[in-house]
Amino acid sequence: MTLTKQDALDYHANGRPGKLKITPTKPMETQLDLSLAYSPGVAHPVLEIANRPEDAFDYTSRGNLVAVISNGTAILGLGNRGALASKPVMEGKAVLFKRFADVDVFDIEVDTEDAAEMVRFCELIAPTFGGINLEDIKAPECFLIEQTLQARLDIPVFHDDQHGTAIISGAGLLNALEIAGKPLDEARIVINGAGASAIACADIYVALGAEKSNIVMCDSRGVIYQGRMDNMNEWKEEYASDTDARTLGEAMAGADVLIGLSVAGAVSSDMVRSMAENPIVFAMANPDPEIPYPDAIAARSDTVIMGTGRSDFPNQVNNVLGFPFIFRGALDVRAKAINMEMKLAAARALADLAKEDVPDSVMKAYGLDVLQFGPEYIIPKPLDSRVLMWVAPAVAKAAMETGAARRDIDLDAYLDELALRIGKGVQVMRTQQSKARQNPKRVVFGEGEHPKIVRAAYAVESEGIGTPVLLGNPEVIRIRCEELGLDYRPTVINPNQDPKYRDYAAAFYHERQRKGVTLARANELMRQSNFFGPAMVLNGDAGAFISGLTYNYPDVLRPALQIVGTAPERGVLSGVYLMIVRDRIYFFSDATVNIDPDAETLAAIAINAAEVARQFDVEPRVAMLSFSNFGSTRHAQVDKVQQATELVKAQEPGLQIDGEMQADVAVVPDLMRRHYPFSAIEDANVLVFPELASANTAYKLLHRLGGAEAIGPILVGMGKPIHVLETGAEVVDIVNVAILAVVDAQFQEEGDRGGS
Repeated sequence: MTLTKQDALDYHANGRPGKLKITPTKPMETQLDLSLAYSPGVAHPVLEIANRPEDAFDYTSRGNLVAVISNGTAILGLGNRGALASKPVMEGKAVLFKRFADVDVFDIEVDTEDAAEMVRFCELIAPTFGGINLEDIKAPECFLIEQTLQARLDIPVFHDDQHGTAIISGAGLLNALEIAGKPLDEARIVINGAGASAIACADIYVALGAEKSNIVMCDSRGVIYQGRMDNMNEWKEEYASDTDARTLGEAMAGADVLIGLSVAGAVSSDMVRSMAENPIVFAMANPDPEIPYPDAIAARSDTVIMGTGRSDFPNQVNNVLGFPFIFRGALDVRAKAINMEMKLAAARALADLAKEDVPDSVMKAYGLDVLQFGPEYIIPKPLDSRVLMWVAPAVAKAAMETGAARRDIDLDAYLDELALRIGKGVQVMRTQQSKARQNPKRVVFGEGEHPKIVRAAYAVESEGIGTPVLLGNPEVIRIRCEELGLDYRPTVINPNQDPKYRDYAAAFYHERQRKGVTLARANELMRQSNFFGPAMVLNGDAGAFISGLTYNYPDVLRPALQIVGTAPERGVLSGVYLMIVRDRIYFFSDATVNIDPDAETLAAIAINAAEVARQFDVEPRVAMLSFSNFGSTRHAQVDKVQQATELVKAQEPGLQIDGEMQADVAVVPDLMRRHYPFSAIEDANVLVFPELASANTAYKLLHRLGGAEAIGPILVGMGKPIHVLETGAEVVDIVNVAILAVVDAQFQEEGDRGGS
């Protein structure tokens, strides 16, 4: 990636200058809105807060607002450029807070280099904020400012240049040492640099378990040793070593770990060669590391586990993995501080996340085909949305356990809140996942040898969603698990060798013998996964079957229909997509099965879609769509929709349904109230299209052009839980379908009990 000066300037200048704007969170459309937002309505929260200051968290944005404060004395690798020049960096920090953790920020550039003035300024503005992030303030003033504010204020004060680097590199260090087979308390660590981040790194490594006596710190004058008088301060003195080494090169000889927080070119290949076996080198000088990545790797024949501050090499130590999520967790428990236990919790959460299977979306974002725990992946990637779900709860939990939190929260409910910050779809699927976990089912995957299926099955089992069964060759699947770096021994059935296939084949022959199926043909078909899997479900040997990753939709549907058929009470198969539009849920049907349904089929499609809505705990309001509104146009297509609507009303008298109507009338309550006040529904959430072409086109356009999230297809009306994947689906989509399949199996089980 080549980035020019003009690219950067254009990015900041084009359109609305800068990177930030303020957006209202309350309506501002009517006189009443304005009266509530300002005078006279605003007086009431003013009085409440005056009587009880804690109420500011409830009536204002304080609980989600952080001040990013700098005086510009240590801007990135640019040195002291002044307060105003630091504003692009602080705006950048603000957008990272918002993008990754939905934390709002005011960036404030303070034109003073006096530490006491900085402290006083922060004290005066503290009531506005839930936390303060100090940024790009030179040492040693940064230590004094942070320590003084932490002692005086009752909100978190966090100097990210110190602690962010420490936390992220600490996570990487834990994993790197595990891969190298070296205990942290025995590791010899050299830190080149003695500024704010270096001191913080040493502090957190010791807190994680490193021996202080095993740490040697160097600055521009060489090793910081006991008795040194030149260029010392109280923070350096804390890490003065009892050693004869006087230069960085001497200190690195035999060391297990090098932490570089200095300048480009400070480390040579010979220095790396002098280190212990399988050394760990975190060369984090920006923009260029202490030693180039290729040079460090080439310096030795064994494994060098290396991290840098750059995104174009593996293991980027990027502070964006820390500060947004640490503040998110701290704000949500209204923490009074960010203490060491909270920092350690963040580091350990990041280290643990790096060992998890990496989503396809993350690999795509970085142009990678494979990304798994090992020497080139010890720290999660910044664009991995799961970081929010791992780090923020860990920080919040530590805050509650150590007394730093003003309030306690339910961590399970908190995960749901965080999921909503990622997207409504994530929250919806978390709710369904919770249902699945309450009564997991055996889920059969037809394409068990495919890497995506193996990864999805691993997630399904490890998350407690269900018990996966992979159809395929056991040896192929065993090798696949090893290739994927998964410590996983799934249940595998080879349809060609399983003794039950003959029983399944005999039953299939009995059912299909008058439809051209011979016993020999039945035996042949039952060796195929798309026949064997549904037969397992039909015979009670599994709860659900999933296939379609490498097949066309009909290639999965046809065998399933021949074996399990449609549900007797429905008789019609249909497909539903759950669409999330601006955090609202809609159900579109039928976009996958019935090309041109007649009135009876359309009625069944509507009832099927309403049932899916109920499975998602949504009370269905069904709109039967057309190009006509309540008889405004005479046409056979209109008649069909009207007839279907009446059939549904007769079969399901308690269901809220009306039609025919145009799509805008269905989803805009004001239009319905103004023009068709007699309608039985308004603000529909289940949209039944008159034919497949319109439904399929609508969901795809809304998804691709409108930015709506699509979950599905959800197959409805099968005699047993059979679900079809979209060809080429990603792992997260496969897991979602598995969740829906388990919930479907639970739903059908409840129905069977209710009918017995």
